[in-house]
Amino acid sequence: MAIVEQDAQAVEEAPSVNYLNNGYGLKSWLLTKDHKRIAVLYIISISIFFALGGVFASLIRLELLTPSGDLMSSDTYNKLFSMHGIIMVFFFLVPSIPATLGNFLVPLMVGAKDLAFPRINLLSWYVYVIGGILGTVAVIGGGVDTGWTFYTPYSSTYSNSNVILAAMAAFMAGFSSILTGLNFIVTIHTMRAPGMTWFRLPLFIWAHYATSIIMLLGTPVIAITL
Repeated sequence: MAIVEQDAQAVEEAPSVNYLNNGYGLKSWLLTKDHKRIAVLYIISISIFFALGGVFASLIRLELLTPSGDLMSSDTYNKLFSMHGIIMVFFFLVPSIPATLGNFLVPLMVGAKDLAFPRINLLSWYVYVIGGILGTVAVIGGGVDTGWTFYTPYSSTYSNSNVILAAMAAFMAGFSSILTGLNFIVTIHTMRAPGMTWFRLPLFIWAHYATSIIMLLGTPVIAITL
């Protein structure tokens, strides 16, 4: 009886292992396949781009305080306006909910230990980061002035800014979304807990399932168009 009590006490005193304390080195985060840790990586990355897009938006509003061009030239304004849209749409708005809340909550809400393809999940974050680096290089190299939609013929014929680099950045961000959507669809289809039928799924899961289908069907069309 005493041995049982000692074992129980040892279990109570032992620190619980979770996604935050299961390894503390940088390598343990960069090579992780834990969906919760990957969600945290996405939160950090997306927050950085949100802040950068917010800086561009602030500069735009400062310029619009007066009718005349006090702070910047018209070309610089067009570039800030375009880069704000590109960063906010492709690097914040599109991945924000699926890549953060989806990564963190979808496996928990369907009763799975992780997503169906943990390595592809980590790969999607690396692809996102590569796209973000390309976008940052495009900003540093002078920006792009076509607007976030890259409408032709201006973006294809008349613009002299970094259109190709910015378009490649958006393409990589879209490819990351495709991988994330594929992971969600397979997880929801094949890894639900026993008894978790389709009509017992939370609305959050249905919403991510529908969003994932849109990612798989719509994002490649946008990518090819770019």
